[in-house]
Amino acid sequence: MIQSVRDQQKKRKDLMGVVGILAIVLLVGGGFYWLNSTSDPLDENFCSLKNGPNAVTAVIFDKSEQYSRDQVTDIKTSFGLWLSGQEATTKNRKIDLGFFAEGTLVQLYVTDQEAINRPDGLDPKAQLCVPRDFRDAQGWIDNPDFLKADYQKFVSTFTNAIEELLQEAEGTSPIMETFVRISNSESFQAHPTKPHNMFIISDMLQSSDNYSHYRAGEGPDWNNFQKKMDGTVYLRPRLNGVKWQVFLAVREDPRDRALQTNRLSQFWVNFFDKAKAEKLEWILIDG
Repeated sequence: MIQSVRDQQKKRKDLMGVVGILAIVLLVGGGFYWLNSTSDPLDENFCSLKNGPNAVTAVIFDKSEQYSRDQVTDIKTSFGLWLSGQEATTKNRKIDLGFFAEGTLVQLYVTDQEAINRPDGLDPKAQLCVPRDFRDAQGWIDNPDFLKADYQKFVSTFTNAIEELLQEAEGTSPIMETFVRISNSESFQAHPTKPHNMFIISDMLQSSDNYSHYRAGEGPDWNNFQKKMDGTVYLRPRLNGVKWQVFLAVREDPRDRALQTNRLSQFWVNFFDKAKAEKLEWILIDG
């Protein structure tokens, strides 16, 4: 039976309608698939839910003694820059900014004798992944206001916590105990396949019941340390492949200064070499 022209036109319109609907479905489905495959939702710490952090950096803050006013200023200013991935050209210190790269989980720990005395792992005082810079927002895909809020929360969380710690002084300095406890803590081991770093803000003068750089017969002498600590975990810590860098506070007290020599830095090089960690150049806190 021969179709009328009107029927043929209607059939063509119906066919075009079906094709149009299929095109819309494919477009919407493809867009949804693309957004789903390219989006990376974050957890409460700004870390990727899919892949976790890219690396873990433990910032270890030694609160054994008060820092000088100039040191306080330098610590606060420097961290404000480093947490945003920058180092002042006027300073030009060999800070490894990779410790604070986007996607790195930054954890803030404190040398705390009371916490060390408990048979638990150390919990970070604060921890967040370094978020994307809001200045890198990509068109309609990103909301720059949200990125900026995350970025500001990240920086303020750590600068506020550090500012609080700068007002405290404990007296004891269980530095080596803190390193060992962090190495065994669930929080630091939570992402075992990712690179790990330690950034240490300290005068590096160990002072605890286990060992003291101030005590006669001990001090920053590695041979003394080996004899006293023989058979203990402090001669066999496990920090395989962990990069470590010291932000050193030079003390004003003559007794402290007399201990802060090359022998002190070599003591810690030996300690971390035993742990199979990777040393980076120490940098000085101004003041």
